[in-house]
Amino acid sequence: MELKKHVVKGMAWTFFEKVGTTVIQMLVGLVLMSFLYPDDYGTVQILVVFTSVCAVFVDSGFSAALIRRREVAQQEYSAVFFFNVLTAVGMYLLLLAITPTLARYYHAPVMLQLAPVLFLLVPVNSLANIQNTLLIRNFGFKTISQYTLWGTVVGGAAAVAMAVAGCGVWSLLGQRLVTPAVKSFLMWFRSDWRPSGRVSLRPLRPMLGYSSRLLLSDITNTIYANISELFIGRMYTKEALGYYNRAKQYKDMPVSAVITSVQNVTFPALSQLQDNPEKMRLSAHQVVVVMNFLIFPVMFGLIGIVYDFIDVFLPERWLPIVPYFRILCLSGLFAPLSVVSYNILKIKSDGKLIFRLEMVKKLLATVVLAVTIPISVKAIAWGQTVIYLSDALLNLLGAGRYLHWTVWQRARATSPYLALSVLMLAAVWGVRTLLLGHVALWVVLIAEIVAGGAVYVGLAMLFRPEGWREVRLILAQGLAERFRR
Repeated sequence: MELKKHVVKGMAWTFFEKVGTTVIQMLVGLVLMSFLYPDDYGTVQILVVFTSVCAVFVDSGFSAALIRRREVAQQEYSAVFFFNVLTAVGMYLLLLAITPTLARYYHAPVMLQLAPVLFLLVPVNSLANIQNTLLIRNFGFKTISQYTLWGTVVGGAAAVAMAVAGCGVWSLLGQRLVTPAVKSFLMWFRSDWRPSGRVSLRPLRPMLGYSSRLLLSDITNTIYANISELFIGRMYTKEALGYYNRAKQYKDMPVSAVITSVQNVTFPALSQLQDNPEKMRLSAHQVVVVMNFLIFPVMFGLIGIVYDFIDVFLPERWLPIVPYFRILCLSGLFAPLSVVSYNILKIKSDGKLIFRLEMVKKLLATVVLAVTIPISVKAIAWGQTVIYLSDALLNLLGAGRYLHWTVWQRARATSPYLALSVLMLAAVWGVRTLLLGHVALWVVLIAEIVAGGAVYVGLAMLFRPEGWREVRLILAQGLAERFRR
């Protein structure tokens, strides 16, 4: 019961943080998109891909290894900290060395000015890895939520101020740097942990087997998650990459709000259940149905309202986002099953199975990318959806040996949320058909949102799927805990 209490509180706080940061990021993004152009986003995104890859090397799987261990000594935390910082400095210098090559390859001389500043993300993010890991191990998600929210608010305010002042593309760098810098500062300022002893990496040895295999998995995941954007920036235009990236980012915002809030809490929680297979199986199932209940209506709802939303809030130059966004929203439907299954693999396997599955995934992804990249950007978006589906199925097959799950069982468990969401989408488009041309577009948009929400919640109350019951239970327990204070 104590573990479940921690999970419920952790999910509530992390979900609050993610919803808060998502709303702020969305509002800031809308303001910035009013001032900036697609090619600005395309240029910055090319550089961001390289920082993302370097961030994986900086972590090297040690954060997950520390969370997974039942007991961790101070010298192990210190060793991981020194490794993170030293690797981050090395990665930053390497990125600076390849910047001229990147600028020539992508025909973007402006990268020579942007890269040295943006690449500071790598060392900045490395500074608070241990503090973040300690908070996750101790279910300190309220604290993480507060720090992240503060970072998002300050970073967003800085970006908007820079955009209004005419700083152009530099406002994107301001947001990306200030947000993690504020979060890292707060973690250091409020945490009692400090590295101790001399610089020594010897305590890392017991974790190397697990972390190295996780590193291989994470690095291939990161590369394949971003490689399509590198090809779009080179083979098409940075403007096309800007459209694709904005569509992907806005699709990821609501998915991340649910996925991260659940994943960060359930990984340490499920780790504590690794010796109780039946309880782990039940808990993993409950997590998936809750995520499905929340994500499916959001994805289908966004598919329904995206055109009118952009038409109301953004300049007309951003309308080409719509087809990419609708396609990529379909990929978000596979995230719950994929993420939870992957967490089970990280907990139960020794890393070898994960590595083998990742190799199969990447082989399939390579084929899909090779077929879709020469066709069009829209084909690439469809290819990404196929890749997400194959990832989810392979993760399920791997985790199934520990949870005794089958594809048919998961399809049956998912079908209620798919059916409710499709009916909701039909209601949204029905309202649009009735009202469009008769009232202002912003009224149509509000009516679509209200109708979609009412239909989904109403059908959930009528048919009472498991996800609805679990969400009500989580909310009831959270409110009860609040009123007891």
